[in-house]
Amino acid sequence: MNFAFLGGSKLGQGPWRPGKKFWSIAIVGGAEVDFRQAELEEDVTRVVAFSFFGGNKFLVPENTPVSLSGVSILGGREVKRARTKEALPASPKAIHINAISILGGCQVTD
Repeated sequence: MNFAFLGGSKLGQGPWRPGKKFWSIAIVGGAEVDFRQAELEEDVTRVVAFSFFGGNKFLVPENTPVSLSGVSILGGREVKRARTKEALPASPKAIHINAISILGGCQVTD
């Protein structure tokens, strides 16, 4: 779990294991989770991201499929990935982020 309250929080500055289910919560602050060096388990890693007057930012590996769903109230959600001419290769590992943003946002980038 990554939690930011009235400030900022960063997780994933080196190799780490998030598990099959992961939470990131930002309340009047910002939470950043870096999955680029994460040792993901097979299948889908499910992330629940909640932000209230704050934001969640996720850094993901270029070759990992990512999906983003959820609801935003006076906030936003977006996926900003580098454009590739080729489709991502089939991978046994993926990340799904379910974001709930109230006066905040969620951003996914590589």
